[in-house]
Amino acid sequence: MNFQYKTVINSLKLLSLSLNEQEAYLPEFADVPDDVLSSFENAFLLLPPLIEDNNFSNNAIASILRLNNKIQWCLRNVDLDDFSNIEWNNVRQMAKEVLRTLDIPLDKPDLDSI
Repeated sequence: MNFQYKTVINSLKLLSLSLNEQEAYLPEFADVPDDVLSSFENAFLLLPPLIEDNNFSNNAIASILRLNNKIQWCLRNVDLDDFSNIEWNNVRQMAKEVLRTLDIPLDKPDLDSI
């Protein structure tokens, strides 16, 4: 698995964790909402060449785009200080659905590739 693909997968895994799991998994000094979202945003930028190389099905691409749209909506409309509210939890569920679409186990991410 190439580094860019691993980065995308691990950012989705991190995003899919509950807030409590994210807080426990990231270093104590981390700004959890910012680190989780910037991980996904950075990985999202890696998608074009991965898509061109057919690493993702059309369904997976559509799911990732919907997830990105939901994140952007939340960033404009929901207080990031309440990263545990229902809208952010919906984002987490959407990330799990993307991973299921990709047949990726819902386990902890490898922080080395985030």
